[in-house]
Amino acid sequence: MNKSQTSTCFVRFDHDLCAGHGLCLRVCPTKAIRVKNKKAVCTVEQCIGCGECIRSCREGAISAATEGPDVLEKDHIAIALVSPVLYAQFPGVMPKDVLLGLRHMGFQHTIDMSYFLEIFQFATEEFISRNRKSQRAPWPLISPVCPVVVRLIAFQFPNLLPNVLPVLRPVALMAREVKSRLIPEYIENGKEVVLYYLNPCPTKKDPACLPSRKRPVPTEIALGINDIYPELVKHVDQIKAADDIPFYQTRFEYETCATANASMWGMSGGEIADMDIDRSLAVSGMEETISYLEKIEMGLFQDIEYIEFRTCREGCLGGVLTAIDKYLAKGAVQKMIKRFGLGRRLHRENILRMYEKGEFQTEKKPAKLASLFGAHKEALSLDSMQKIEKVMNLIQGTDCTACGAPDCRTFAEDVVRGGAALKECLFLRVQTKKKV
Repeated sequence: MNKSQTSTCFVRFDHDLCAGHGLCLRVCPTKAIRVKNKKAVCTVEQCIGCGECIRSCREGAISAATEGPDVLEKDHIAIALVSPVLYAQFPGVMPKDVLLGLRHMGFQHTIDMSYFLEIFQFATEEFISRNRKSQRAPWPLISPVCPVVVRLIAFQFPNLLPNVLPVLRPVALMAREVKSRLIPEYIENGKEVVLYYLNPCPTKKDPACLPSRKRPVPTEIALGINDIYPELVKHVDQIKAADDIPFYQTRFEYETCATANASMWGMSGGEIADMDIDRSLAVSGMEETISYLEKIEMGLFQDIEYIEFRTCREGCLGGVLTAIDKYLAKGAVQKMIKRFGLGRRLHRENILRMYEKGEFQTEKKPAKLASLFGAHKEALSLDSMQKIEKVMNLIQGTDCTACGAPDCRTFAEDVVRGGAALKECLFLRVQTKKKV
């Protein structure tokens, strides 16, 4: 990272490109961004990795804290963990050809997520079925699949953390299986292994954010789908143009392509579409997600068993790191469903035995989630809150964002906390000049 950049665990800000328009201030759901001197972009609070700031920035000054495809040139065993969202970026192309294209790029293994999506479905259905009798968890249960939603809840709606379904996310199940079954052989032979998460949004933390002793082994790196797309599309086009039909044998059963069930997961509603759940909802978009979480916090929707939240519109197909238009991608998924048909491949009895052993339950309880993703600012005293109200009365603001904060109350809190000065308020400067 050069001197003109700052970063959070999920996004990077390029000061040289920033024009200070402040659009990112308005869209950040956790009010994490400030703009100083119309150029330097900095974060002062909690970034949850939603990517809304990336989407809003017209200058391209904000980017995901991901790596580029050039990291594949290094000497190591590269394993791609593939979200089915990737297949939707190639309308009319079979998933097997997309996976083959990844191997041509330099990945030794391409792990498809579809098996683990099915496992998650079975585990979720079983938990909900048992919860109907035990009532141990509050209704509605909230999907843990979108990590941005979980971080948002921990930061802004901590009372709803018990509602988050305590089942491991599909990507966590996939990574665990790969680490236990595929990687040990390479490590025993002294080879370096790197796991690459091919993401539609900046959901995975930059490893540099973690202390050295807590960094995962093997190394884990996030690649944006949009970053690998230009190179991948060349290989996919070559595969499509080839006269022969390539047959590849893999040593690992999860390196095969998905069923149509998996491809649906990229769309809003795809998670719950094939689940045996009596009452469920699918909500997509950041504003809609926040609105519904507010309603749940008020006690509404207790007659609903499960809610699938995605902060990106149209679900993961609308992720900020995807390569093609979300509606084109949605059309590709719909055609894939028609071609493949629907149906699960795993036997419920096998999954149930694993469920009884506790193999799918997450260890991250509500208190743990709160400590990881909740607000870490020092609590305001009564005296500080009174000072904030005095500043609010003084500035009589209109949330103009000229001060570099997203709204007047946030600015007032920054002043009281020592992160801003009253003179930065445009309204006060104008009033002072009028008096002079």
